[in-house]
Amino acid sequence: MNLLFSTILICSLLNGALADSFNFEHIGDSPENSDVSTSEEVGYSIKFTNNWTQENHPFRYPTFDPHWSRFVYASHSSAYIMWQDGGTATKGIENVAEFGNISALQSEIEGQQTAGNVLDDVVGNGIGNASQGATSTTGDNLCVDASHPYVSGISMIAPSPDWFTGVYNLPLSDESTMTWVRKIEVYVYAWDAGTEEGDDYRLNNAGTSPQGKISAFTAGDTVDAVFVSVNEDGSDIRVLPVGVLTFELQESSAKCMTSEPSGPTASPTMSPSKS
Repeated sequence: MNLLFSTILICSLLNGALADSFNFEHIGDSPENSDVSTSEEVGYSIKFTNNWTQENHPFRYPTFDPHWSRFVYASHSSAYIMWQDGGTATKGIENVAEFGNISALQSEIEGQQTAGNVLDDVVGNGIGNASQGATSTTGDNLCVDASHPYVSGISMIAPSPDWFTGVYNLPLSDESTMTWVRKIEVYVYAWDAGTEEGDDYRLNNAGTSPQGKISAFTAGDTVDAVFVSVNEDGSDIRVLPVGVLTFELQESSAKCMTSEPSGPTASPTMSPSKS
């Protein structure tokens, strides 16, 4: 049995059935709580670990240049929605999903910062070679406070028509104890932005008209579909996660303790273009 497949089966049994939206799935004992009050502004380090590989997602896996664009994360209140299941992609989300370009999304985030709905944003490096275990990290911690306890993020699965991964509205606090979580680790899945046609990894397809809704890739009754995997004996067909997101509390973050979070963060590397 594929190691990732068996690990997911075990975690699903421990944590209950996977959410229909595939937004995220907690791993093991995640989240780990802390005794740090949400009255304190703190930071989080963020790491993405790749699981999108030919072994895990064999159907038509791209043989040329599988990679990830830069990652964009924002801490926010419930008033801001970067993206969500069944929602309509903004221009910023469309540009990330189709081209790996983050500029329009950063502009949207800046507007939400001005409105008070977003506290901070950070950028993670792209992954030039999507090998098993390859990682992306952010150059700065992501600041959060009691009014902005949620995190959302996104990166393009490249090459692809308009596919991406990320997380939306993930809480970094425990409302019952009013404390920040110390560590949270979740599986994340593949999504379709609903802006471009295409059922494989080829680029430059016709735009979806009218624009569709953001939707998760789900397992049907065949293995002949992108992101679908099957147990060696053919007994279980399912969509495996494309990565793991890890958020770790940095309660002594100098950035978050001594200065106001800035506007859209400069990227540590150039974004892969859609080509």
